[in-house]
Amino acid sequence: MAKPQHILQLSEEQRSSFVDSFDRVLSDIDGVLWTLEHSVPRAADGYAALQRIGKKLTFLTNNSVRTVEQCVQKFAKIGMQVRPEQIWHPARSVVSYLQSIKFQGLIYIIASQQFKAVLREAGFQLLDGPNEFIEESYVCLAQHIFGREPVRAVIIDVDFNLTSPKLLRAHLYLRHPECLLIEGATDRLLPVAKGVNIIGPGAFASILMEASGKQALTLGKPGRELGELIVEQCKIDQPSRVLMIGDMLAQDVSFGRQCGFQTLLVLSGGCSREQLLAETDPQFIPDYYADSVADVAQLLGEAPKSRV
Repeated sequence: MAKPQHILQLSEEQRSSFVDSFDRVLSDIDGVLWTLEHSVPRAADGYAALQRIGKKLTFLTNNSVRTVEQCVQKFAKIGMQVRPEQIWHPARSVVSYLQSIKFQGLIYIIASQQFKAVLREAGFQLLDGPNEFIEESYVCLAQHIFGREPVRAVIIDVDFNLTSPKLLRAHLYLRHPECLLIEGATDRLLPVAKGVNIIGPGAFASILMEASGKQALTLGKPGRELGELIVEQCKIDQPSRVLMIGDMLAQDVSFGRQCGFQTLLVLSGGCSREQLLAETDPQFIPDYYADSVADVAQLLGEAPKSRV
């Protein structure tokens, strides 16, 4: 497979062809617009330039810890007016999926309070916990993890208070043949600072998959179920005319490729240029790359006007 091209190294003809090749942009947020430490300089200019030439923008994140309302406020601080319906995160995706299959039943959930609130507001019944420390004895453990509740779905996403008893309890519910296993964010490692990663929720979801023998329905990137949901909800009839922008090879590029979208990796977050150039799996290699979304503004300033 050919190596990805930096968008600012495209010829004038290639730039024009690239700009005219997509109508909709799906974009990650963390690592693309901001990191834990700072906002990405002039990233907002890149999206403003895309909107000026008529591209539709949708933001797709694996971060459900930040609410949609908090995202809207954070966008506003960097000069972007983004509507709540333009933002998709795993909690919203899970709600849409459960509604699409007309799910009814009790849900055991391992996730943040913000994630749980989205599901409760949508009318779903949730169980969680144990949320307290338990005595280190098998008798006490059994009292906290065995239950007769008719749980028909287990959901796992980011939970900063994840404990062994929560995973053990989830596994026991999954023994029921009709109990679904649903994961939100799939990140096995989460970048929290330059060169510093922490274990992500994907690693814990894998424990449940291995222990239960069930394959999770994945409503975070790069999940197939999420892709199908986005294509349907956004009424995408030509996936090849969608550009996926992200900063992670495993989550963003892989998601875009799986959906048939074009892919643009930015080096402002979780992937370095060295990691990109060392990647050999075609599923993780983007069509294009850029230092940041600010390069898009520069590209569009020099490229011939889009026909869109």
